[in-house]
Amino acid sequence: MKNILETLITKSFKRLLNKGNHRGFITYEELVKSLGKRQYSQENIEKAFLYIFDNKVCLVEKKADYHSSKKKDSTSTDIDKNVDLDKSDDPIRMYLREMGGVDLLSREGEIAIAKRIEAGKNVMTSALLQSPLTARKVFEWKEKIAKNEFLVREIIDIDSTYMDIESESGSGISVKTKLNEKKQADSKSEKSDNDLKETQSDKN
Repeated sequence: MKNILETLITKSFKRLLNKGNHRGFITYEELVKSLGKRQYSQENIEKAFLYIFDNKVCLVEKKADYHSSKKKDSTSTDIDKNVDLDKSDDPIRMYLREMGGVDLLSREGEIAIAKRIEAGKNVMTSALLQSPLTARKVFEWKEKIAKNEFLVREIIDIDSTYMDIESESGSGISVKTKLNEKKQADSKSEKSDNDLKETQSDKN
């Protein structure tokens, strides 16, 4: 806890701790003032809470709350007092107690969650591919491409697709060659379709 105090805090906070140890309590307002603007952050506040509680100092809204609590606990032992404080409905104490009960995520847990996310993506993709709306959109794109209303690269990111294939295969030259061959074949097919349409138009 010495390291926390050294990295934490101001001289004002140290004086407040000494005062709290002497009288048994510190108010929220006093704590905020002692930290000052430079040290006032969520992380430092949590560290301050832990240090205060470890020193058996009560953190209260106002001075009267502490005296009222002391009167109620006057017939209890020190152990009973600690139990009562642990069961307090103080929101800050509840927050810190709940934080201590949360298990940190292990490496195996991270992998399991990543697999669940990936499986969810696959299910979503499969559902989209089976949707009539998706099929309708694909046919709309096909018609617009046939009418030269827009280009294939406006739908498919060819560059990124090529890079993904290249990185997976480890053979950029052969992949590039295959892509060029595919483009040439598509171009010839498109030209043949256009020639056929023109021939049919001339006959009509």
